Amino acid sequence: RAAIKNKKGILRYLVPVKLLRGRLPTAQLLQKYSLHEFIPLVDGIRKGDLRTFNDGLLKYQDLFIRRGTYLLLEKCKTVCYRNLFKRVFAISGKTQIPLDHVAKSFKWLGMHIDLDEVECILANLIYNRYVRGYISHAKRVLVLSKRDPFPKSAVIK
Repeated sequence: RAAIKNKKGILRYLVPVKLLRGRLPTAQLLQKYSLHEFIPLVDGIRKGDLRTFNDGLLKYQDLFIRRGTYLLLEKCKTVCYRNLFKRVFAISGKTQIPLDHVAKSFKWLGMHIDLDEVECILANLIYNRYVRGYISHAKRVLVLSKRDPFPKSAVIK
């Protein structure tokens, strides 16, 4: 009578769309409808932890491919990147962050990424308006806007 099966079927496709838009479901909702495959993805996005996100995506890759949501969830990695850079910004407390510090955060997560790749990821985030600021290529520094460097409206379009 509560149509649990129907709600679960809808949520299997709604959750990936909401994740891409930056709207994270609660752990309570995921537990209630037994959507355990999304728990590592949500945790990874929430914390900006790419390792957790990638491990969850890899673990349930076959399931997501069968449902046709894998590519959509792969795009959610940009939201995870944004949240990682937001954490680095919060820790540093400065609007000018050396790309070296950002590369160290990737290294800490067990992902060895060189400065050029960090710069490329940041350039894409800035272009897509997930991050407000610019990259000083000569100084290898990310310069963030003083006012709202990580706009919510950019994620939730």
